[in-house]
Amino acid sequence: MGTIKRLNKMLDYYESRSLFRRILCLAVDIIGYIFFFPLLLIGRFKKPYERKMIKKIVIFRLDGLGDVVLSTAALREVRNGFPDARITLVVSPWSAGILKHSKLFDELVVYDTILFNAFRGKRAFNFKKELNVIKYLRKQGFDLGIDLRGDFLSILPMYLSRCRYRFARPNRSGGFLLTNRVYWDKKTRHEFDKNRLTVEALGIIPKNPWLEINLSGGEESKVNKFIEINNLQGKPIAIIAPCALYKWKEWRPERFAELGVKIMEKFNAGIVLVGASEHKETLENINTMADNKFINCAGIFNLLELAALIERSNLFIGNDSGLNHIAATFKTPLIQLFGPGVPEVFGHFYKKSIIIQKTDCQYHPCIETACKNKENWCMDRIRVADVMEAVGRLLRKL
Repeated sequence: MGTIKRLNKMLDYYESRSLFRRILCLAVDIIGYIFFFPLLLIGRFKKPYERKMIKKIVIFRLDGLGDVVLSTAALREVRNGFPDARITLVVSPWSAGILKHSKLFDELVVYDTILFNAFRGKRAFNFKKELNVIKYLRKQGFDLGIDLRGDFLSILPMYLSRCRYRFARPNRSGGFLLTNRVYWDKKTRHEFDKNRLTVEALGIIPKNPWLEINLSGGEESKVNKFIEINNLQGKPIAIIAPCALYKWKEWRPERFAELGVKIMEKFNAGIVLVGASEHKETLENINTMADNKFINCAGIFNLLELAALIERSNLFIGNDSGLNHIAATFKTPLIQLFGPGVPEVFGHFYKKSIIIQKTDCQYHPCIETACKNKENWCMDRIRVADVMEAVGRLLRKL
């Protein structure tokens, strides 16, 4: 019994609701610590951290769009904490566009790695291209490497980049590749706060907690034209983002259609459907169910143009996805529909944000990528009336 308790405690360290993934993380760490034991024993990875010696920094954030947006406050603190250092930020291609005008780093490297593509259902692999990115990073001679995800999949390329100091919160394994581990406990739940812990471990006192997306006149001009062409002047603009990375995090299309029609009728609002190019068919189906009363913007805007539209809107309604975080950055009135996810980790709680979630499922919270209760799915428990009540609270003063 004691052995089982110790094993459960070890597995509980890893940040995943999937038992299989936690076991996999533990296995990776066991193998890694055995393999690197001689180096660990002689203190090869134990270098005294000297902040004043830092001249070149590389930061890895290879996961989702929302994760990158949630990291902008931490990026700003690192920029302010090392004002004379050259900072390179490494991100995945699906989130790079949101950073086009950012002043939080000096160089942006797009790293399309198979390790993260696999989790997004993609299997494309260009070994030569990946190797070239690692070679390029190695040549830079980074003094400091920071991984804001805390995952072996992003700690590994940081290690291969030969950074002198390597900081991360290894809650998804990979601690054996670090020189400095950032410790956290289960009380620190929100992704924003976990990023803050990493900043504090660098010897920086965080001062500004809010997120940051930089826009230019070009994006705002395109949004102004869009509003004019679609006769949205003088109307409340309600944006609906019905898609998410995983199917089980999405509210049903027919409910979004019904909701949008009700918002139009009650508030004389313009309903704009947003999503990536691959979501066009889903958005078109929703619009068809609403007798084509909505505006389908799938693939029309790039990320920054979409951010500018979200900033101009009076209401944003979305599933648990990256676009929610863009809306929260601008403090746009926000309704967040949560199903299997945990709002304490990825939700937003400012004055004009409302979270709707039904947590009476016996499997809640679950792993999000699959559903064990398909006959009584948690997202189905959210009624149109629930969302309309929240819409009324946010729009009644317009």
